[in-house]
Amino acid sequence: MDKLFNDISRRAESLDIATCRKFDPKLLVPEQRIRDLCNEDKCGNYGKHYMCPPHVGTLAEIREKLSRFQRGVLLQYSEPLDVRNDAEGLVRTKLDFHEKILQLEGMLNDEGVAPVWGMIGGSCELCQPCLAATGEPCPHLEKARMSLESVAVDVIALLDRFGLDSRFHADRITWTGCILF
Repeated sequence: MDKLFNDISRRAESLDIATCRKFDPKLLVPEQRIRDLCNEDKCGNYGKHYMCPPHVGTLAEIREKLSRFQRGVLLQYSEPLDVRNDAEGLVRTKLDFHEKILQLEGMLNDEGVAPVWGMIGGSCELCQPCLAATGEPCPHLEKARMSLESVAVDVIALLDRFGLDSRFHADRITWTGCILF
């Protein structure tokens, strides 16, 4: 694991990912209270994104999928950004982080590591609008990724557990995701 983690850390650093921490996937506990926030649909994605609830499965299904993984790497990507006034910048940085997760997954696959499950920050933005709204199939199944939030993980508590900054900043966006293997 140490050589593999070092390889992942070096690759993450080359992708300008500021945080790369190994962890036990058992720390990812889907919670009903987090799923309830999704059910309230304050972000407007509930049922309208294939990578958001209810399309991502029940909490029991997510727990079962999480149980298949023994290792994880928590990742954070930050950029200076006027978070309140730069909607295009938010989407651009989210897509940048998504691509970085895919590259790290690819690196692991090239090393013969399988299965690999990458999770991004926020909701998938590969298609706008997501075709889930119309019931058409996702054209990017090989690239679309769920977020920690969409699988009902309390990201703030997870970051606090790692001693990482969990606050929102008006002048900087930080996306948090992970890769499980």
